Amino acid sequence: MCEGIAKGPVEQNDGKGDTRQPPLDSRERLLAFAFAASDLLVEVDRDQRVTFAAGAFQTRLGRPGEAFLGQPVSRLVAAEDHAVLETALAHLSARGRLPPMGVRIADAARTPFALAGLAARNGERFCLTFGLLPAPPPGPCPVAGDQEGFLRVAEPRLREQASGGAEARLALVEVEGLAEAAVMLGHGAREALLDSIGTTISCAAPGGTAGELGSGRWGLVHGGGLDTAALARAIEQLGRDRAPASAALRATATDIPLAIGGGDPAQAVRALRLLVSRFAAAGRSALARAFGIGGAGGLRRFIDSLSAEAAEVEAMVARRRFRLSFQPIVRLDDRRVTHFEALLRPLPGGDGTALDPQAFITLAEAAGLAQALDLAVLEAVAAALAAASGTCIAANVSAISLSDRRFAERCLALLAKAVVDPARLIVEVTETADIEDAEAAAALIGELRRRGHKVCLDDFGAGAAGIRHLRHFQVDYVKIDGQFVRGAGRGGRDRALLGQIVQLCRASGAQVIAEYVETEAEAAMLVELGATHGQGYLFGRPGHLPGLLG
Repeated sequence: MCEGIAKGPVEQNDGKGDTRQPPLDSRERLLAFAFAASDLLVEVDRDQRVTFAAGAFQTRLGRPGEAFLGQPVSRLVAAEDHAVLETALAHLSARGRLPPMGVRIADAARTPFALAGLAARNGERFCLTFGLLPAPPPGPCPVAGDQEGFLRVAEPRLREQASGGAEARLALVEVEGLAEAAVMLGHGAREALLDSIGTTISCAAPGGTAGELGSGRWGLVHGGGLDTAALARAIEQLGRDRAPASAALRATATDIPLAIGGGDPAQAVRALRLLVSRFAAAGRSALARAFGIGGAGGLRRFIDSLSAEAAEVEAMVARRRFRLSFQPIVRLDDRRVTHFEALLRPLPGGDGTALDPQAFITLAEAAGLAQALDLAVLEAVAAALAAASGTCIAANVSAISLSDRRFAERCLALLAKAVVDPARLIVEVTETADIEDAEAAAALIGELRRRGHKVCLDDFGAGAAGIRHLRHFQVDYVKIDGQFVRGAGRGGRDRALLGQIVQLCRASGAQVIAEYVETEAEAAMLVELGATHGQGYLFGRPGHLPGLLG
């Protein structure tokens, strides 16, 4: 008997050995057919929230189906496949049927399943089936690529655990001796060694996914079961097998629990970003400052350690200790600049040390200063517009602020006082997966557009909520996460996925901006796929705003 299905009717016996059962009703028959091919049956509404769940949830995901009611369906799927799920649901909405496709579910082993679906109730509900594949697809253990790609996997797994899902842990691995090995190995052999190290790290724990965070530094997000000493020995053995003895590798691994108790998951995600950034820059010395020896206390301890730094950031925001750098955004058809994105650059500290912009922003958000920082940036952008006639600028506003009704009042008051044409100031909403109060966000976006400001939805595709936000919020531009552009250049599924995302955005009426465009080949591909605008080093690096000095 399948989990989640009540026992059938009691057999009837007429006393003559004739045992019969009453006929199945239509619902029982449909469930029986569905369970013949699937382990999990799920119904979701147009907001992608689970309204019905039956099947082997306890066995597969460690919780009964009832625990997922009202939750985003993305909670069932491994973080590394959230973008695939999001696009699949959008096409299910448009076409009414989803043929079987492979996704990994959100268990510790990231088990591959076949997902299929059918629209019901005039597209107001979607019926999904998850069937266990007979064997995992061939290929190496998943490697998430660079730091951003890794965080796109790690952050949803942290949220997954915070909502009662599978355990999430972060292993940070540092390998010394790679520079010496690079001198003795050819370029191809060195790259092969790095690939082998990444794969070895990914395969070190069930359901693990690794990412290269910096030179000689990797992260591994996993669900437990990691032997850090064995992993370090395996990496060092790779060095002995591939490099001369004089270039021996020395590996260390620190395993950090991502449990945050009753803490705020949104704050924890930003703290995770900061921790990964610091490890990528400074290695184990960054961990020693945060945790002492090892990863004692986990992410919760790291969050608690940030209070002193937060006070310094608060003072920098209050004194406007930052400048803006501007990167052009162009139309892909004629390369005409349509506007510039304002990028925050914190000024050096008292010791002259340059601060990493993303780490500064992440620390400000983790310290609860997102709204103050966003208002300060909006004020600086308004001043730049007043000094550079005819130019349009996009100012970043965190989704944390967008969900805050008090911020909305202050934002609208600030923009009302700005002596610039509203059409010249574009509001670019960042971290779309973090919008928690969709009603408040929709109200602010609607009022901004009513006043003449254009709105851009940034980081599209980076999380599992982009399609939902695209439907809820009327926006003028959608900026596709740059990792999709880089992946699409390799062709295959990544290119097809980017093409689907572009078409979905265009269908909403928005113009599509693609990030990280660095080559003419990428620009030509984006035109072919239907993107309208591009941003990246091919068109210009961040710098001064035309018409402004300094």
